[in-house]
Amino acid sequence: MEILKKICKFIASMKFAILLLVIVAVACVIGSLVPQGAMFEQYRGSYPERTAAFILAFHLDDVFHSWWFIVLVALLCLSVLLCNLTRVKTLILLTKNAADPAHAMAEAPTAVQDGVADPEPVFRHMRFFRVQKTVLDGSEACFAYRNRPGFWGAWVCHIGIVLIVLGYALGQMTMFSTEVYGTPGQTKAIAGTPYELTIDGFSIDRSESGFVEQYVSELTVTNTETGEAQRGTSSVNHPAVLGGMKFYQTACGDAVRVTIAEDGVPFESADLCVGEELTIDFLPGLSLYLNDCETDPNGTGQTAYHVVFFYQGTLFKEAYLAPGGTIDLHGQQITLSEPLNYTLLRVKKDSFAWLVLVGGILTVLGLFFALYVVPETLWAVKNGGGTWTVYGKSKKLAPLFCEQFDNAIKQAEGKEAAK
Repeated sequence: MEILKKICKFIASMKFAILLLVIVAVACVIGSLVPQGAMFEQYRGSYPERTAAFILAFHLDDVFHSWWFIVLVALLCLSVLLCNLTRVKTLILLTKNAADPAHAMAEAPTAVQDGVADPEPVFRHMRFFRVQKTVLDGSEACFAYRNRPGFWGAWVCHIGIVLIVLGYALGQMTMFSTEVYGTPGQTKAIAGTPYELTIDGFSIDRSESGFVEQYVSELTVTNTETGEAQRGTSSVNHPAVLGGMKFYQTACGDAVRVTIAEDGVPFESADLCVGEELTIDFLPGLSLYLNDCETDPNGTGQTAYHVVFFYQGTLFKEAYLAPGGTIDLHGQQITLSEPLNYTLLRVKKDSFAWLVLVGGILTVLGLFFALYVVPETLWAVKNGGGTWTVYGKSKKLAPLFCEQFDNAIKQAEGKEAAK
């Protein structure tokens, strides 16, 4: 039992909580910097082989789902909660005693002033408005207190921190995230959901000097099970919230319309983004891959699309085609026309974002109470000669309290002299 108490005391200590908080913060940074969920070959291509092996060995490729991260978060939450629970009884006692004249007046005061003719103006100048009449050691006395919630500032702040850490960790563990890209008019399925995304429009806003100022996507999200549709606009730093998901405008790229014709009569057309592959139906096994959009290396100076044809997975033919250019392939004419821009959208759903928000509000509220709502008491005891001795007690910011106390005494004495 004694060992268990020591373990609980250690877990509830502030040093242990701070150590855990630092480790969790470092883990979150690593999880943000190291690409998550990639293959070993991808890590080996970006890092030295030993570093890549280290990443996989310690699950740094999936930090937020690793066993050690879950244990760290659980320990941190447990540590802060235990720390708070052990302080509840003390805080209740402090809050209760602050309103008890006998207990409050027994404490060592922060400021004292003898020979005050009338203490009531001092209470008013110090903004203590609820003054109690009482008796201390047979002498007449006045007592007032304020800002008792200030005792709970750090406690509320700690609860807020727990909720932030817990909400962030749970959010990362359960977050749904995917990417969708396409050109205006295209409808794409959102993988892992019953939703489809239709890109109604995409525009690039430019300044008068030609610099890009904003990317804007007009979107419609449709639930394929219910048929319910929602519309919205996504731009950089202003995601659309549709179907309970957030759509972030991430990037854009080049695309082109590919038209396949026979004897000049089109029979197939599709929008193709850079990096996409199009299967050509007239010859099974043949596909067209749009590799890039760049300046024509043949010296024309025009923008050209680098197209690569594969037949049954083997390179068959490649060419650079300017917009409007045509290539003849086995009696079929393949034309690239209408240069387009595709929009790339990051789709996210975090079911615990609300918990982080609540934690943030509580943390700010706790800091406000801890820093600005300072528990203070003021009391006065009548002396045998008819004057009063005024006492003041502040739990924090003693120099500021003493300054306010002295000013209140001077103002009260000045008014008394004026009478």
